[in-house]
Amino acid sequence: MIQVAEKPLFRILNTDEVPRMHTLESENFPSDEADSYNMLAYRQRQAPNLQLGCYINGIMIGFIGATRYNGETYNKEAMKTHIPNGGSVCIHSVVVQKEHRRKGIGLKLLQAFVKQVKEEQNNVTKILLISKPEHIPLYERAGFVLKGKSDIDLGKDTWYEFEIPLQSKY
Repeated sequence: MIQVAEKPLFRILNTDEVPRMHTLESENFPSDEADSYNMLAYRQRQAPNLQLGCYINGIMIGFIGATRYNGETYNKEAMKTHIPNGGSVCIHSVVVQKEHRRKGIGLKLLQAFVKQVKEEQNNVTKILLISKPEHIPLYERAGFVLKGKSDIDLGKDTWYEFEIPLQSKY
Protein backbone atom coordinates (compact mmCIF):
# COMPACT_ATOMS: atom_id res chain seq x y z
CA MET A 1 0.00 0.00 0.00
CA ILE A 2 1.31 3.47 -0.92
CA GLN A 3 1.31 5.96 1.94
CA VAL A 4 0.47 9.51 0.93
CA ALA A 5 2.45 12.18 2.76
CA GLU A 6 0.47 14.70 4.74
CA LYS A 7 0.93 18.41 4.22
CA PRO A 8 3.78 19.71 6.39
CA LEU A 9 2.75 20.78 9.88
CA PHE A 10 4.74 23.53 11.61
CA ARG A 11 4.84 23.99 15.38
CA ILE A 12 7.06 25.20 18.20
CA LEU A 13 9.43 22.49 19.41
CA ASN A 14 9.34 20.99 22.89
CA THR A 15 12.33 20.40 25.15
CA ASP A 16 12.05 16.65 24.65
CA GLU A 17 12.61 17.12 20.90
CA VAL A 18 16.20 18.38 21.25
CA PRO A 19 17.63 14.87 20.59
CA ARG A 20 15.78 14.74 17.23
CA MET A 21 16.96 18.28 16.44
CA HIS A 22 20.53 17.19 17.13
CA THR A 23 20.17 14.10 14.94
CA LEU A 24 18.89 16.20 12.03
CA GLU A 25 21.58 18.85 12.59
CA SER A 26 24.35 16.22 12.70
CA GLU A 27 23.10 14.36 9.63
CA ASN A 28 22.70 17.48 7.51
CA PHE A 29 25.69 19.67 8.36
CA PRO A 30 29.41 18.85 8.22
CA SER A 31 30.84 18.22 11.69
CA ASP A 32 32.76 21.52 11.66
CA GLU A 33 29.49 23.42 11.06
CA ALA A 34 26.87 21.46 13.02
CA ASP A 35 25.76 22.84 16.36
CA SER A 36 26.38 20.68 19.42
CA TYR A 37 23.61 19.05 21.40
CA ASN A 38 24.34 21.46 24.24
CA MET A 39 24.01 24.52 21.99
CA LEU A 40 20.70 23.29 20.55
CA ALA A 41 19.44 22.57 24.08
CA TYR A 42 20.57 26.04 25.25
CA ARG A 43 18.69 27.73 22.40
CA GLN A 44 15.58 25.66 23.03
CA ARG A 45 15.63 26.54 26.75
CA GLN A 46 16.42 30.22 26.26
CA ALA A 47 14.32 30.94 23.15
CA PRO A 48 11.69 28.19 22.93
CA ASN A 49 9.34 30.23 20.73
CA LEU A 50 12.09 30.58 18.11
CA GLN A 51 12.52 26.82 17.54
CA LEU A 52 10.06 25.77 14.83
CA GLY A 53 9.69 22.16 13.72
CA CYS A 54 8.36 20.76 10.46
CA TYR A 55 6.48 17.46 10.63
CA ILE A 56 5.18 15.08 7.99
CA ASN A 57 3.05 12.14 9.06
CA GLY A 58 3.89 13.03 12.68
CA ILE A 59 7.67 12.83 12.21
CA MET A 60 9.97 15.84 12.53
CA ILE A 61 11.71 16.17 9.17
CA GLY A 62 13.15 19.64 9.65
CA PHE A 63 13.44 22.66 11.89
CA ILE A 64 14.56 26.24 12.21
CA GLY A 65 16.47 27.25 15.34
CA ALA A 66 17.01 30.88 16.26
CA THR A 67 17.71 33.32 19.09
CA ARG A 68 17.46 37.07 19.61
CA TYR A 69 20.44 39.41 19.64
CA ASN A 70 21.21 43.13 19.79
CA GLY A 71 23.26 43.67 16.69
CA GLU A 72 23.05 44.90 13.14
CA THR A 73 24.89 41.92 11.69
CA TYR A 74 25.07 38.19 12.27
CA ASN A 75 28.30 37.50 14.17
CA LYS A 76 30.03 34.91 16.36
CA GLU A 77 28.57 36.40 19.53
CA ALA A 78 25.05 36.12 18.10
CA MET A 79 25.68 32.43 17.42
CA LYS A 80 26.18 31.61 21.09
CA THR A 81 24.06 34.17 22.94
CA HIS A 82 20.37 34.84 23.44
CA ILE A 83 19.29 38.33 24.48
CA PRO A 84 15.55 38.02 25.22
CA ASN A 85 14.65 41.54 24.09
CA GLY A 86 17.23 41.80 21.32
CA GLY A 87 16.10 43.66 18.22
CA SER A 88 17.31 41.01 15.78
CA VAL A 89 16.24 37.40 15.39
CA CYS A 90 19.23 35.34 14.28
CA ILE A 91 18.52 32.05 12.52
CA HIS A 92 21.23 29.50 13.28
CA SER A 93 19.82 26.34 11.72
CA VAL A 94 17.56 25.68 8.76
CA VAL A 95 17.41 21.92 8.37
CA VAL A 96 15.32 19.68 6.11
CA GLN A 97 16.00 15.95 6.00
CA LYS A 98 17.68 14.98 2.71
CA GLU A 99 14.83 12.84 1.37
CA HIS A 100 12.40 15.75 1.80
CA ARG A 101 14.48 18.40 0.02
CA ARG A 102 13.63 19.99 -3.32
CA LYS A 103 9.90 19.73 -2.56
CA GLY A 104 9.32 23.28 -1.34
CA ILE A 105 9.37 22.29 2.34
CA GLY A 106 12.34 24.52 3.22
CA LEU A 107 10.61 27.52 1.67
CA LYS A 108 7.36 26.78 3.53
CA LEU A 109 9.29 26.32 6.78
CA LEU A 110 11.00 29.69 6.32
CA GLN A 111 7.72 31.39 5.47
CA ALA A 112 6.05 29.89 8.55
CA PHE A 113 8.96 31.02 10.72
CA VAL A 114 8.92 34.59 9.39
CA LYS A 115 5.15 34.77 9.89
CA GLN A 116 5.49 33.49 13.45
CA VAL A 117 8.22 36.04 14.26
CA LYS A 118 6.09 38.88 12.88
CA GLU A 119 3.07 37.76 14.90
CA GLU A 120 4.69 36.63 18.15
CA GLN A 121 7.95 38.52 18.72
CA ASN A 122 7.81 42.11 19.99
CA ASN A 123 10.32 44.82 19.08
CA VAL A 124 12.10 42.83 16.37
CA THR A 125 13.46 44.98 13.56
CA LYS A 126 15.05 42.26 11.42
CA ILE A 127 15.66 38.57 10.92
CA LEU A 128 19.27 37.65 10.11
CA LEU A 129 20.93 34.47 8.84
CA ILE A 130 24.03 33.29 7.03
CA SER A 131 24.06 30.93 4.07
CA LYS A 132 26.34 29.03 1.77
CA PRO A 133 26.22 30.10 -1.90
CA GLU A 134 24.11 27.13 -3.04
CA HIS A 135 21.23 28.18 -0.76
CA ILE A 136 21.11 31.83 -1.82
CA PRO A 137 18.13 31.32 -4.21
CA LEU A 138 16.07 29.67 -1.46
CA TYR A 139 16.55 32.56 0.94
CA GLU A 140 15.82 35.13 -1.74
CA ARG A 141 12.56 33.30 -2.61
CA ALA A 142 11.67 33.43 1.10
CA GLY A 143 12.04 37.24 1.08
CA PHE A 144 15.53 37.59 2.55
CA VAL A 145 17.81 40.28 1.11
CA LEU A 146 21.46 39.45 0.45
CA LYS A 147 23.66 41.89 2.41
CA GLY A 148 26.98 40.50 1.18
CA LYS A 149 29.76 38.20 2.25
CA SER A 150 29.73 37.37 5.95
CA ASP A 151 32.70 37.79 8.26
CA ILE A 152 31.80 34.48 9.91
CA ASP A 153 34.51 31.84 9.68
CA LEU A 154 32.69 28.51 10.02
CA GLY A 155 33.95 25.34 8.39
CA LYS A 156 35.72 25.69 5.08
CA ASP A 157 33.04 27.43 3.01
CA THR A 158 32.30 31.08 2.34
CA TRP A 159 29.13 32.34 4.00
CA TYR A 160 26.78 35.14 2.96
CA GLU A 161 24.60 37.26 5.23
CA PHE A 162 20.89 37.85 4.65
CA GLU A 163 18.22 39.86 6.39
CA ILE A 164 14.52 40.56 6.31
CA PRO A 165 13.80 44.04 7.67
CA LEU A 166 10.62 44.09 9.79
CA GLN A 167 8.35 46.71 11.19
CA SER A 168 8.80 46.27 14.92
CA LYS A 169 5.65 45.57 16.92
CA TYR A 170 5.34 47.66 20.08
